Amino acid sequence: MDTKQLRVKYHNDWPAKFPFPVEEKFASKMQSAGLSQGLVAVPLEFTSDHQFQFYLGYLIDALDMLPMRPDLAFEHIWKAVDAEFFIVQAEIGNQKASRFDGFVDKVLGDSNTAGAFVDYIRIIPHQTCEYAAKRVIQASAATDQNSGILLNRAKQSLGEQFITSLVEKYPAGPSGKPSPGDQRKAGRLLKIVFSGTEVELRGSSFTFSQENLMKFLVKVVLANSRNERFHGSVFPPFRSSSAKLSTYAHAYFLLHLSYSLLLEVFLYREHGVVTTNAVKSAIQHNANLFKLLFEGVE
Repeated sequence: MDTKQLRVKYHNDWPAKFPFPVEEKFASKMQSAGLSQGLVAVPLEFTSDHQFQFYLGYLIDALDMLPMRPDLAFEHIWKAVDAEFFIVQAEIGNQKASRFDGFVDKVLGDSNTAGAFVDYIRIIPHQTCEYAAKRVIQASAATDQNSGILLNRAKQSLGEQFITSLVEKYPAGPSGKPSPGDQRKAGRLLKIVFSGTEVELRGSSFTFSQENLMKFLVKVVLANSRNERFHGSVFPPFRSSSAKLSTYAHAYFLLHLSYSLLLEVFLYREHGVVTTNAVKSAIQHNANLFKLLFEGVE
């Protein structure tokens, strides 16, 4: 039975449920690794603080989606983190300032944060790098406002010269997308960039700071992933015939990164619900968990 038929069967059999092929593969992967979850939540102390409780509501909604739907879990956590973006922007006092940049600067610069979320920079999966490269290349060939915003965010994060060189080397084809081969190559280039290694592109050398890389992840990867899903411009990932374990790797990366950022918010807002050491330990544990499940998956 192909995936089209499975979707109809799933609808008609509901409320009974059955796993789609990629869900079976992921469940088998979890079982072989001896895991029941793909994310470990750090224990939190109690506070009645309204803002914390507001964020916590979204967080527990996210946890209820696991382990099989990390994409939906990411969406719930993003709502909390996105709300914080606007609060930070208001505190900066400049409505024209990038709320994403302000947030990353806050997390990196505040003395109360753990800063351990940068551990995820080095373990970004190839699927996420390909996703980012494809979207930037597509945006370079499009003329709509949203594409222009995405391209500008990429240039603000990694520099206009690098992004321009990237899209010149791996241009969009007649369909407005890069060829499959160029998409893979552009994704591999970004993977090297996130490893911290200097890269050469069209006669120039490039290296990037953790700050630049985190801003790219937040402004381009996380924000665009959420927007696409919210506006229904992408196919539901785990109900697709093209879904693979790498689809889970990408979704879990978005989830892990956004969760680590929310923990940093709990720290710099001084809610008193978790310690810096506990956050560092939890992020390190989750990063190792991510590598156990997805290292080498492409």
